[in-house]
Amino acid sequence: MPLFRKKPGAARRWVFLAAAGAAVGGYVAFLKPSGTVSRYAEHLVDDDRDLRAGEVRVTFLGTTTLLVDDGVTQVLFDAFITDVPLTTALFGALRTDEDKVDRTLARVGADRVRAVFVSHSHYDHSLDAAYLARSTGAVLHGSESTLNIGRGGGVPEERLARYEVGRPVRIGDFTVTVLASKHSPGTIGGDGTPIARPLAQPARAGEYLEGGSFDFLVEQGGHSLLVKASAGFLPGGLDGIRADALFCGTAGSFGKDAAFREEFYRQVVSTVDPKLVVPLHWNDFFTPVTGDLGTNRKAIDDVAAAWDFLVARLGKRFAVLQGYRAVVLFGSPDRAA
Repeated sequence: MPLFRKKPGAARRWVFLAAAGAAVGGYVAFLKPSGTVSRYAEHLVDDDRDLRAGEVRVTFLGTTTLLVDDGVTQVLFDAFITDVPLTTALFGALRTDEDKVDRTLARVGADRVRAVFVSHSHYDHSLDAAYLARSTGAVLHGSESTLNIGRGGGVPEERLARYEVGRPVRIGDFTVTVLASKHSPGTIGGDGTPIARPLAQPARAGEYLEGGSFDFLVEQGGHSLLVKASAGFLPGGLDGIRADALFCGTAGSFGKDAAFREEFYRQVVSTVDPKLVVPLHWNDFFTPVTGDLGTNRKAIDDVAAAWDFLVARLGKRFAVLQGYRAVVLFGSPDRAA
């Protein structure tokens, strides 16, 4: 005989609560980091010495934003410095945090920026493009979508340069060639839809449409690096392209889909044949950039799977940059690139 009698519906409530608890537990697990950077400590790089002749420093500002510097000229690739929490990205309106951008530029010594190139126009690549162009006096290079972000942010038309795919652009001693590419598959809004009119802030995340995706071959002094912010590719699109270093987005399908990883590696890494590969878009971009970044959440990525795959094939040619850290390329013989 039971010690107590359950009230009508109690069993159903217990089942509901158990199911709800399991759902919440699964949701929380889904938002946990998808890797631990400390596991890859031997691959962490931080070159903070002064540049020598012929060397180029690349500094990681989080997500896919890179500052490339040869000691005279600086070029920014992508433009996302403002902190955007997940709740703001989902439900709020986005606006450049000008103070945060200014502090970040000062921290990394970005005082000679002559050009800003944007890989595609989702907010996590382009949010701060207009302010960066205005505050540095740089030319904003991009698709028509990116240029509409610039127009909406008050960048003068004479400092907007629309991409001409395959045409080299000279910036100081750098030559930058824009290459047609493709957004990483399996992500929302990666269909090439353009921003058709000037986009002024504040604006919703969903208003920052892709507008086409692009890679950048950066050449200087007989050496080169390839910036590929998104883990997507056009079949055969990089045939004939070689680079000493590859800075490459590894988010989304690259982390989650083993078959895609293999094909991406064949189409991109094996084709370009770099001496050094540096991952991009691996950090949790809903949290502020620090010198101790955490990885993307399991909901959108599997950083551990992606990095284990690359380490197994590249060994010491795989290098990880924490926030605001840099790698120096092309000069020192004891560096891989």
